[in-house]
Amino acid sequence: MKKTTLLLAGLVLATIGTYAQTADEIINKHADAIGGRQKLAAIKNIYMEGKSNINGTDVPFKVWTVDKQATRIEFSFGGMTGYTIIRKDSGWGFSPFAGQTHPEPMTADQVKGSQSQLDAAGDNLIDYKTKGYKVTFEGKDDVDGTEAFKLQLKISDSLVETYYIDPESYYVIRVHTKETANGKVEEGNQDLSNYQKTADGYTFPMALSGGPGGDQKITTIKVNTEIDPNLFKPLIPKPDPTPTAVPNK
Repeated sequence: MKKTTLLLAGLVLATIGTYAQTADEIINKHADAIGGRQKLAAIKNIYMEGKSNINGTDVPFKVWTVDKQATRIEFSFGGMTGYTIIRKDSGWGFSPFAGQTHPEPMTADQVKGSQSQLDAAGDNLIDYKTKGYKVTFEGKDDVDGTEAFKLQLKISDSLVETYYIDPESYYVIRVHTKETANGKVEEGNQDLSNYQKTADGYTFPMALSGGPGGDQKITTIKVNTEIDPNLFKPLIPKPDPTPTAVPNK
């Protein structure tokens, strides 16, 4: 009985080791497919722009991200411009479309839950160990006819992302997000496609669908350009000075 127990324990450990190794092998090939670890590690900042189709309306957007420091997502509609700013220790949101007149600070939980967006490469899988995330290989699953590798990435107790990777190209073709906030669980898929290689050797998906920002088409991506640090500061209007009373004559 004791020998059987030890044998079963050994098989379990061996299986776990195989899964971990397989997950890392898939991630390494994925990294190679989109530019290679050395080039991805060299990304200091990234700028992109495009359009989101929301309920049939194209909404232009711009995104500036300084790696592991800050990101700004800016969107325009009806002659107004709103934005979300996320930094390591703070964040703000400004939506004039909803009647806001000035930026409002994010809660500490919102800031904490948004830190994964500070990855300029936009890929939480590549250096998941450095970030302290946990990944498990979940076998394969069908994604619109493609038997894709399935990797589950645990970012925190409240946020889990599941990546589906094409076994031929090693591109991520779907990300399933499960997030718990304020006692509520929200889940959704985002599909990635139209991968294109830039002149400097990076490969990015230029089309995203099904995410919270609607269907997106990216038209411009620039890596390691100059970015104004003031973009990551909220423009909070100063109160009007108290008018000086005019003495009666």
